[in-house]
Amino acid sequence: MPSRRRTHVTSYNTYGNVAYAPAYSGGALRAPAGQEILQPKPRANPRVREEALTRTRVKVRQAGEIAPFGVVGFAAVGVMAALVVMSYAQCVVANDQVVSLRSELTDLQDQNVILSARYERVFDMDRIQQAVGDTMVRPTNDQVVYLDLSQPDSVVLYGEEERSTGFAGMLEGLADIAASFVEYFR
Repeated sequence: MPSRRRTHVTSYNTYGNVAYAPAYSGGALRAPAGQEILQPKPRANPRVREEALTRTRVKVRQAGEIAPFGVVGFAAVGVMAALVVMSYAQCVVANDQVVSLRSELTDLQDQNVILSARYERVFDMDRIQQAVGDTMVRPTNDQVVYLDLSQPDSVVLYGEEERSTGFAGMLEGLADIAASFVEYFR
């Protein structure tokens, strides 16, 4: 069979301002035409085991000592977990109290409206003037008392007196936490 010789004209495709050669195959060196010979793949030889299989001996490491910092760390994590559970329980109790106090507040506001209406109905200056007569007079200057409220207010609630500071305050706080912890699990 006669071999045809192809004449290959190299043309360039351009994309924008860059030209690409279509004959470029991607390698820096190309094998000359006609020398591209396919090499057969080498056959894989199956391995023959000549040694008898033996079980490997496993070396067991001796147990190490327990680190004191690990014990302290686990204890701290346990204490923190207990404190988180206690704080969630206190939060649930506080939310329950808020709900009950809000319902009580709405009841008290309704009663306030009813009682204010009754008071306005009962308290009528014309009727009081008729009942008392001419004996009712306005107070004189010596009967009027003025309060000076220019000083700031200071209120101490029961159970919230001044607390100790420093080491004594820390001990009192720890005692309060322990007491609430014991009370919670009772």
